[in-house]
Amino acid sequence: MARWTIDQPTTRTLDGIVALRVRIIGGHVNILPTDDPVTFEVSDVSGEPVLATQEAGILTITYDDLTGSGLLDRLRPVQLSGYRAMGRRSATISLRVPRDCPVEVTTLSAPVVVAGLGAKTRVRTASGDVTLDGLTGEAEVNTVSGAVSARDLQGSLRFNTVSGQVAVAGGRLVDLSGKSASGRFLADVDVAPSGRVRLGSVSGGIALRVPAETSAAVELRSATGKLDSDFGLERRDQRAHGTLTGKIGSGVDPAGITTTTVSGAVSLLRREPDAPAAIPRGDDT
Repeated sequence: MARWTIDQPTTRTLDGIVALRVRIIGGHVNILPTDDPVTFEVSDVSGEPVLATQEAGILTITYDDLTGSGLLDRLRPVQLSGYRAMGRRSATISLRVPRDCPVEVTTLSAPVVVAGLGAKTRVRTASGDVTLDGLTGEAEVNTVSGAVSARDLQGSLRFNTVSGQVAVAGGRLVDLSGKSASGRFLADVDVAPSGRVRLGSVSGGIALRVPAETSAAVELRSATGKLDSDFGLERRDQRAHGTLTGKIGSGVDPAGITTTTVSGAVSLLRREPDAPAAIPRGDDT
């Protein structure tokens, strides 16, 4: 196993990397694709040195006392006193990896940017913002309060958030699913034939815009939240329960669109032909 302890700006080029794991506290994480050998750069190191290891084709960048899994589960306030200068630890981690390299990133407050990859991308953070751009594989994001921004995704997106907003613009998804407590979900995307959209929230609003020619079976549900649709859906309002249901489009492989909220508003919007994808504003009233 190769091992480096990094306390000053460092750049290294490595061969044989097939997977990437990053576990840091604060700072920034930027991951881009390359057709050349893997390059990682560590800068702006503050607090404890960063530990980088290469073993069995897996590049791991973390701290010496945070090498195990379950980082976010361990970083509870009552536990922070057990780690040295936890709140002051930060580093900027910039990497270029193969497009088919699986990526797993865990941070406490560091923002994360991942672009151009085609393998599975998994990001977990407490308060760091997450930006995904041009991914073509599976993407999974778990956040507490960090905002999630995604653009031109071509595979799938699964998310869980407490209060962080999730915004998606452009792309074509086979699977779009997620849950939120109070964070809003705003998206303008194409849904692939036979694709699935499954969204749920407690009080966070949901605004989903799809192309006018989309073919799908739709069911929008809310206990007390407002339900709206630009498509012709059947409305049923019962005590403490409302639904909008129906089929849109006439394709032979219809997608499925399902949303469920407690008090969050839900809007299913129509994007006219040739109109560019843009984040809808949403309606939380």
